Parts: sequence; structure tokens; C-alpha cells
Amino acid sequence: MRPSLARSKRGFTLIELLVVIAIIAILIGLLLPAVQKVREAAARMSSQNNLKQIGIAAHSYHDTIGRIASNGVNTANRPDWCWAYQYLPFIEQDNMKRLGDAGTPPGGVPVKTYLIPARGRGGFSTAGANSPGFNGPFTDYKINWTGFFNVSNNNPNRPTMAQVTSGKGTSNVLYVGEGFLDRREYNRNHSSNWEEVIYSGGYGGTGRGSTVLVQDDQSGQGDKWGSPHNVCHFVFLDGSVRGVNYRFSGSANFDSALRPLDTRVLNLD
Repeated sequence: MRPSLARSKRGFTLIELLVVIAIIAILIGLLLPAVQKVREAAARMSSQNNLKQIGIAAHSYHDTIGRIASNGVNTANRPDWCWAYQYLPFIEQDNMKRLGDAGTPPGGVPVKTYLIPARGRGGFSTAGANSPGFNGPFTDYKINWTGFFNVSNNNPNRPTMAQVTSGKGTSNVLYVGEGFLDRREYNRNHSSNWEEVIYSGGYGGTGRGSTVLVQDDQSGQGDKWGSPHNVCHFVFLDGSVRGVNYRFSGSANFDSALRPLDTRVLNLD
């Protein structure tokens, strides 16, 4: 009778397992920053696309109404409400606009086009509704009220594009940009303190007028432009989207761009 031959089975030693784990950890450590950069670039591009849609909406509104939308004024009249409310039909939010005009604007519903993706916020108010008393969507993008004033969107004297850009060109006029938000407010669900909803007019929650450019931090809410990105993006009146470097905060050049004047001296990308 032949003796049976035992099959030898060899597994990983503890040292080999530790080496494999160490290699995997190193690879993950190298990969994570690259993944994070890709995610940040995608979020930034998405915000630029939102501003591009706002620019297209501005032109469509102008073609329909014959005037440029302003930041509105604080009344219960729907035509007085801000640019973001007026543009709803032009960003595929017709139903929200119809319900608002009928006196029952929906609350608890965000408008994706009006939100900077990198902030990851809920995007609507459920408490502390500002006058005229409706909770609703926030907008991370603010109109330049230095050039496009806090007047009713029913005002027949609102400017046309030709009047605003006379001698300057639409590509030199800042219209809507990313508004600063304190990082502690990313989960905000109440309407107040420079973050009022679009069911209103004349508020800082839908407009900005200062020359301050600040990347999102924890310095408190206020009249500031800014974003989570390494530049602050704006859509110009010609529909182009460009970034303004934070080093232009408070500068005469940025002030000229908001008034609006020639912005070719700005560091745009």
C-alpha cells in the first residue's frame, strides 16, 4: 500500500500581510488628494455652469420683457420680487413661478441652479420667513445691485442692455456672482441676515453691493462676495463666466467692475 503524499499549503506570513497593508495605505494616501482635486474641479465647473444658465436666463428674460431684471423691492407684490424669482420660468422652474404668482409659492423646495454644489447645503428656508412671510429657496448667487439696483421688476424705467452697456460692451459688465457664505451657515434653514429667500426683493440674500471678495470662512455674514473655490465666479452681461481673484478685494478695479465699468484690467480666468 502506497503512503499518501500530503499537500503542502502555505499562506501569507504576518510580515507579508503587514507589507501588503502598508502598500495599500500608501496607494490610498496618494490617490485621495487626486480624487479630492477632481471633485473640487467638478464642483467648480458645476457652479460655473449654473452661472452660465443664469446668464442665458437673463438674455431670455430681456428678449421677452425688454428690460434687465433687478434685485426688486420688499413688498408682497410678485413683480417686485428679485431677479431669481423672475428667472424661474427661464431655468425650467415654470411651476414654481406659477404657484408663486397665484399666491402659494412652494416652500421646502430648493432650486438646484441657484446653489453652489461645493457647499452641499439644503438650499431652502423652513423658519424665520422674511416679508412677505414665505419660506422658500435660497440662492448662492447674488445680483450686483450696484449696477442693477433695488427697484421693482415692474418698474418701466429699468434699463435695457443697450443702456447699461453703452460704450462698454456686455462683456465688461458684472451681473450676478457667487455670494460669500460663512461656513458655519452651510446648514442654515432660516431666512435672515444676508440669506433671505427668493420670494422677496431688495434683500442682501439675493444681492451684493460691496467690493469685498472673501473665500468662505467663519468671519460672519455680511455684504461680501465669495465662494468655497479659490476664485469667485461671476457671469457677465454677455453670458460669459469668469473668475475674479480674491486679491482684488476692495480694489478700485473691482469697484469699477461693479458700477459697471471696463473690467479688462481684472485678473479673470
